[in-house]
Amino acid sequence: MLPLLKPSCTQAEIDAVTNVLKSGWWGTGKVVEQFEQTLAARYGYRYCVATNSATAALHLSAKLLHVGPGDEVIVPALTFVSTGFAPLYEGGTPVLADIDPETLCIDWGHVERLITKRTKAIIPVDYAGYPATPPKDYGIPIIQDAAHSCGGTGYGDIVTLSFHPVKNLATGDGGALLTNSEEFYHRARALRWCGIDRSTYERSISTYGWDYNISEVGYKYHWNDIQAAIGLEQLKRIDELNRRRREIADIYRAKLNCVQHPPDHPQHTWHLYPVRVPHYQRNLFVRAMLDAGISVGVHYKPLTHYPMFSGDVPVTESEWRRLASLPIFYDLDQQDVIIERIQEYWK
Repeated sequence: MLPLLKPSCTQAEIDAVTNVLKSGWWGTGKVVEQFEQTLAARYGYRYCVATNSATAALHLSAKLLHVGPGDEVIVPALTFVSTGFAPLYEGGTPVLADIDPETLCIDWGHVERLITKRTKAIIPVDYAGYPATPPKDYGIPIIQDAAHSCGGTGYGDIVTLSFHPVKNLATGDGGALLTNSEEFYHRARALRWCGIDRSTYERSISTYGWDYNISEVGYKYHWNDIQAAIGLEQLKRIDELNRRRREIADIYRAKLNCVQHPPDHPQHTWHLYPVRVPHYQRNLFVRAMLDAGISVGVHYKPLTHYPMFSGDVPVTESEWRRLASLPIFYDLDQQDVIIERIQEYWK
């Protein structure tokens, strides 16, 4: 089966992990710190806090903004459930916005109609890698869900990133949040490690290293040097990795005239390549490709299809039934076969 998504590994990643294993320090240490500093500099933010997943980064972001019962957080209906879970974890209410039929990102016009005095934050999602940049300042904190757009642009008050095994920058798993707020930075660092104000590594190099303080309930969301070592090497390659994804996207666009292609953008990172087909053919098309040995996915079932969410999102309900994500990853070497099979199907 030709996969839909796949990480890219070189000897550099292997050597970096080997060095950490030999160092004797496998937890959250200096390699995590180096990754955080490098990623923050890449995006032009002052601070980065690495976590064990993008879901954790989204949750911490909601907590940093003091989302709680009675508060509303606007999220797009077309996204992975983690985006909608972030306010729910803190007792807040996710308010579902519809999507723009062209970009498949959040519809900012609908967002404006959903804003109330209870709106605590907005979480736009860079769907497939397309930047969902707000058209104006709404005076409401923006948590940018950039899980699909690592290596792209940062526009949120807080930016959350994913390093899941199939993301543009893959480390096995992991995530991070970027911020310019010193308060958010120190608080997030403590929250990711059970609320402890100093990490085990920081305490290991101080005189009274056994002592620490906890001022609020935290979580076991910290990352480790093994994954950060992979991340540092992937970060060196991120422009190359994303360039190859764009090349694949351009070939699909040039050679497939039987599907509706996703829109382009100068800062698109092409984590996914979601084409649109007639809704009555979508599931048949996906099954035919699987039978031909080509993995084709659907991203995503709308949040309204799960019992903890509700909303009126007609564009989302219409468009998701037409979506089919084609294989796109750095080491893809059978794109011609994929294109041939798709062309044969639509004939």
